[in-house]
Amino acid sequence: MNDLALLREAGPEAPPLSAAARRSARASLLAEIEGPASRRSRVPSRKVSFRLGLAAVTAAAAWAAAVVIAAPDGPGTPADSVTLVDFQTPTFPLSLDPAPAGMAPGFSGDGESAGFAEYDSADGDDRFTVGIHEDEPDWLEDAYAHVDVSGRDEVTVDGVAADLVRGVRELYCEDGLTVCERERFAELVWERAEDQWVVMSGEGRYSRTSELVAVAESLVDRPQRATLTAELAPAGWSVQFFKMGRVLTLVNDAYEQQTVTVHVPLPEDVPPLEQVRENLMGPVGPQLDVTVQGRPAALVRVDSGPRDRGWYLQGQFEDGTTFTLQVPDAFTQEQVVEFAEQVTYHP
Repeated sequence: MNDLALLREAGPEAPPLSAAARRSARASLLAEIEGPASRRSRVPSRKVSFRLGLAAVTAAAAWAAAVVIAAPDGPGTPADSVTLVDFQTPTFPLSLDPAPAGMAPGFSGDGESAGFAEYDSADGDDRFTVGIHEDEPDWLEDAYAHVDVSGRDEVTVDGVAADLVRGVRELYCEDGLTVCERERFAELVWERAEDQWVVMSGEGRYSRTSELVAVAESLVDRPQRATLTAELAPAGWSVQFFKMGRVLTLVNDAYEQQTVTVHVPLPEDVPPLEQVRENLMGPVGPQLDVTVQGRPAALVRVDSGPRDRGWYLQGQFEDGTTFTLQVPDAFTQEQVVEFAEQVTYHP
């Protein structure tokens, strides 16, 4: 885990946004992750920064009965304490029936909905995505201007007319500047139900029209929970965004600079448990050995500046997958562990 690893998972930090700016940013974000624009490969890196950059879009709170655990003030915190309460992460409204063999979804969205799902094969050669929108996604035309469109047709999905776009887009190398290869894609756009527009994009075998239409016709109205969820959160906080089943960020609705982030890092970015502290920037005091979800975990206080004081925890889910938490110091040590116990992972 490190600066670049965090940035590539969650995007750059931005100042608080107006409601109109949020809507615009949300549309732009969805256009970026599901449109046919050029893709960029991951960039390896080494050092951890405590503060995680914030992508666009925040949303309404979702919490219920409180589990009261008081904590002292943290710097810049608008409240005297935080109270952990039951919490729900938005669900993705559709499923595939039958589900594609060997392909599990990762979901992205905000506090309003999980509006985007990505399915990848184990070898990474085959991929398709499903995006859901209330309005017709006219912004796709701007995305098509940046790729080589080779054909457009009208097809049917379950008897409903759909627009089909085929083309080729560029894949960039790790430097983000050099084009490594070009890949074919196909994209379907149709109004599946009233106020439910679907954008489905496919690569590899799913760049073939017949394969993509077959997947489109397997969509059913059955919600799927997010891959990475939190079942507790501070009262008055909401989901800011979650991304591809790897990042979940909650935000204090009264002070948007204050966030909690859960991250599932790539295996190559995970330091041994006994080396967590030395891989952090701004550690304060010793590394604390704690138990989370029945497994050993490491907890470290971090101070990288007035806005970057808090806790960093590295633990594991029951299946052995590593996760990390970045938590402000409005939380007590006990609350950090309590929160970590209620983080769930459904790959």
